[in-house]
Amino acid sequence: MLDGVRILAWGTRDALRLGAALLEHAGAQVAFAQSPSDGFAYDVIVVSSDVSPESDRRVIAALKAAGKHIVCDITATGAHDSRERMGFSDAQIQAISGLMDTTGFAAGEPVRIGVPFAELSAALYACAAIAAAVRVERLHGIAQNIDVTLFGCAASALTTFLPAAFAQRTAARVGNRHPACAPWNAYRTRDGWVLICTSTEDQWRKIKGVAGVPQLDDPRFASLRGRVLDVDALDALIERWTTTLTTDQCSKLCEAIGVAAGPIVPVAGLSGEPNFRLRHAQAAQRIDAQGIDGETYRQVPIFGISRLSNADEPTPASCAAPRAGTDDEARVSSAGPLAGIKVVEIGQYTTAPLVGKHLAALGAQVVKVEPPDGEVARSWTPGQAGTSYFFALNNTDKQTIALDLKQQADKAYLAALLADADVLVENLRPGALAKLGFDRESLGRINPRLIYCSISGFGMASAYPARPAFDTVIQAMGGLMDLTQSRGEPVKVGVSGADILGGQAALFAIVASLAGSARQEGAFVEISMQDVAAWCALFAAGNRAPEGIAVACIDGHVWLESDEGCATDLLAARAKAARCGSLTRAAAVAALARAGVRAVPVARVVELVEDADFLADVLSVARDANGAFWPIVKVPYRLSRTPARVRIVPGAPEVVVGAAARASRFDAIA
Repeated sequence: MLDGVRILAWGTRDALRLGAALLEHAGAQVAFAQSPSDGFAYDVIVVSSDVSPESDRRVIAALKAAGKHIVCDITATGAHDSRERMGFSDAQIQAISGLMDTTGFAAGEPVRIGVPFAELSAALYACAAIAAAVRVERLHGIAQNIDVTLFGCAASALTTFLPAAFAQRTAARVGNRHPACAPWNAYRTRDGWVLICTSTEDQWRKIKGVAGVPQLDDPRFASLRGRVLDVDALDALIERWTTTLTTDQCSKLCEAIGVAAGPIVPVAGLSGEPNFRLRHAQAAQRIDAQGIDGETYRQVPIFGISRLSNADEPTPASCAAPRAGTDDEARVSSAGPLAGIKVVEIGQYTTAPLVGKHLAALGAQVVKVEPPDGEVARSWTPGQAGTSYFFALNNTDKQTIALDLKQQADKAYLAALLADADVLVENLRPGALAKLGFDRESLGRINPRLIYCSISGFGMASAYPARPAFDTVIQAMGGLMDLTQSRGEPVKVGVSGADILGGQAALFAIVASLAGSARQEGAFVEISMQDVAAWCALFAAGNRAPEGIAVACIDGHVWLESDEGCATDLLAARAKAARCGSLTRAAAVAALARAGVRAVPVARVVELVEDADFLADVLSVARDANGAFWPIVKVPYRLSRTPARVRIVPGAPEVVVGAAARASRFDAIA
């Protein structure tokens, strides 16, 4: 992976510290410094210029101009943002990006996500961009600068909320519910809470059957639309059942009938959570013995990597030594860091599609395999021309094909794709691909040098081999919901936090594998979203953020945070003294500033599409094959000499029929 790469972390942001841990796990040698006094004998220098003193900023600018190192600068906002160099905290970025407005209950205030989501996301994206830049330097001798913004990372996570904003609709906070599925919520049990998530009529019938509550047969609940409309009454009846059981009993019942469910695990209780303890025995023992401190998170790796199969045979290296001066830089810049890499993606919704989107933006050729009727998310609303904005946001720059992997001919076509691919990424249930005939040994025979990345809720070696997992369940079982609370009640991160962070972990692991200086055999990359969520939760629990509160104004809320570390009751008193409740957000921010309290407005997602900074730094436009324009989101990292580009929205998946047609179309793809 990144063995032999020398990295200097020089800055104070959490993203640098988190990134250093990730880069070390990928094999890099990482050192920390408070000043550049050692001559910079490094390949990569990671900085955070917006929270650096002016003297350090001058040195950073000189390093960027010299072009001798890969320099990655992680800042709160971009160079073209009106708030440049304001050094916002993670919570303030959550507020101004719209993230905070998506989290919490409909009748309550916006809630700060209990982990530093923007810093975590920036660390993951920065590491992926660094790995891409290392690959470019090794292949072409080109060093370049990378800029990553917390604001861009936070805004790019809004893929489930931006579609409504594009349609000029306001998406309300939904707490632990799903806006289009029911029952889907956190329910009280005899000894705690359980998350139950249903997404099909079959799952609804099974839940109704095991619950044994006669009122669930009411005609109001006969359709999904009816259940969503009467969700308050429905949830009360479901909770009538769950409160007769322990959380463990309820979870096991749901697992037995194939319904996603799980407990809301306290972060301090992760060491006793069966799957966490199975996968991370040493970390669990450390927590039992010492509790959670600032370094505990480092005991939980967010990806595992091993040989693809026992049948692997050495093959030529995929990443040669630098060839400085032998490449046309304009051609390299246009092609992207991953030019020449072929990726097959088998996934849906968020995780694997997010990985494929970024690999394609970095220049890889990505072929997305969809079921015969296309990915379900294509038909979600809102959208245009029969395709949802959500699907477009997550699947730019891919070639899409439809295969029925239950048919032998379609399996043969997939095998042909994989034979010449560099990467396979999928987020099917563990074992699903193997049942179709594509287990690790088979993949090793098809392509001994394939990087196969599997993303799942609980991992391949799991205490829950039959338990389905949705983002909400993983948030609950990974400690995220315990840390994110509204008035004492646990609440999920509004965006699909576990899915997104899991996808980012996979992206980094894949790009780092592709950057390896002498990759000679296939690799299996395993991502457990619960591992990633627990890593984030343990960092947050061991590195507490400053206190803050959301305060109501006449047109929304503002987020208050004090440089003096004021307790929330003192912040509330100052907000009351400033009469925030009778002011607009802008007026309240100004009034609080005069009182010595830092405050920022809590932006609504629908407002972002009219925000000049969002339009300049985050939003872009792509076209589809018919020439129609689509709103899309740029990647939140900028590589100065081999930029990542987001350009095209795919059309309907191509249906390939017949062996000859398959072969000719594969030749065209290749």
